[in-house]
Amino acid sequence: MKKLLLIFLLIPFVTKAQYKGSASVTQGKAATIITNLYSCTGGRIAGIGTITASDKTVWTVPALTNFNNSNFPFASDLNNPCNGANYANSSIALSKLNGSDIIIVDADGELITAYVFADNYFEMYINGKPVGKDNVPFTQFNSNIIRFKVKKPFTIAMLLVDWEENLGLGSENNGGFAYHPGDGGMVAVFKDINNNTIAKTDNSWKAQTYYTSPIIDLSCPSEIGNIRLTDKCSTQNSNDGSKYYALHWSLPDNWMNNDFDETAMPYSSTFTNSEIGVDNKPAYTNFINIFDEVGSDAQFIWSSNVILDNLVIVRYKVAGLTEVEDTENINNEINISPNPSDYKYFKIDYKINIDDFVSLQIYNTLGIKVLESEKLINEININNLQAGIYIINLQLKNKQINTNLYQTYNKIRNIANDNYIMILLFPFRHVFDEELQQAYL
Repeated sequence: MKKLLLIFLLIPFVTKAQYKGSASVTQGKAATIITNLYSCTGGRIAGIGTITASDKTVWTVPALTNFNNSNFPFASDLNNPCNGANYANSSIALSKLNGSDIIIVDADGELITAYVFADNYFEMYINGKPVGKDNVPFTQFNSNIIRFKVKKPFTIAMLLVDWEENLGLGSENNGGFAYHPGDGGMVAVFKDINNNTIAKTDNSWKAQTYYTSPIIDLSCPSEIGNIRLTDKCSTQNSNDGSKYYALHWSLPDNWMNNDFDETAMPYSSTFTNSEIGVDNKPAYTNFINIFDEVGSDAQFIWSSNVILDNLVIVRYKVAGLTEVEDTENINNEINISPNPSDYKYFKIDYKINIDDFVSLQIYNTLGIKVLESEKLINEININNLQAGIYIINLQLKNKQINTNLYQTYNKIRNIANDNYIMILLFPFRHVFDEELQQAYL
């Protein structure tokens, strides 16, 4: 009688089954379809590739851009070492412009000048109209001027790309490593004809990632509603990252339009100059009077992971004349301490005209009201509230208080697993919809 010996060989195999998010997953390097979009002495090769995901979707990496689209205007140079426009200040750069650079969004609009430094590439839309794209897709580092005429209110929408040498793997040859995951970052300042700053990048902008790589372990990414997180993923350098993964999401068709619903988009993360590494780059340091203006310092922004997120869209709405333009941050109106708290109460210090007070409400993240008062209260008893996140609405007479939510989002991440209660502050006009509720649960 013959005996058969069955041997089972178990081979570790990482599959998409380990990934539980909403992205399309690719592994390994992409096939190069364009060797280099732009040549610059001392610059890196800016290639384009395609790669097929496990769900059979074909992705263009690092992004499908308009760099070669002649209908999409190039920005003007603020500083560009690739073509010799090494301007020492903005006055020199502006003197080189003759007005043909101005993009007309509204013929009867006011002239707005935008100053942009992007690591690495950007495309800007105003109310859905292309107004300027970066002159250099990768390096050397440059900065740009974009001028356009538009009526307020208007919407700024930008596509941002952290370029890559290892196509499909979000990395470059740097620091002695063949697979170094570089960082992104973008800073912008918008000024009117009187040189007043009407908008600047900070954490009130919305930002969402659509391409994240390299991912070494598919179990490390997570999602909270529309918030795509990779804070638990490694950003280590490597000399063999050819089997690493990437996450891809499709951009909404109308993401650049004025009527795009950005409600559920996360707020941007902000980063310091040293975190982005611009202190030795003349394209930035020659213009710190603009980007780091005293009292109106613009901040570098990106999605939550400035190293792993490679394709990001950001949006911001500039207020109109009928809206409150000089809005005050709610933190200048009310101070709550301790926050977050593991105590049984919050103390409230009001910095308002008492006669302007209308009411105060507290909501949970489902939008359910848990407290309301039409009288000023200086202490909130939270003994009966479960640990979690709560929102205060402070309504004043004839006053629109404006703030952002992304600082609170950072705190949400930091205390999510702790036994804390936290108060978030946002304008009374804000309305929770179903998507936003899910984003902050």
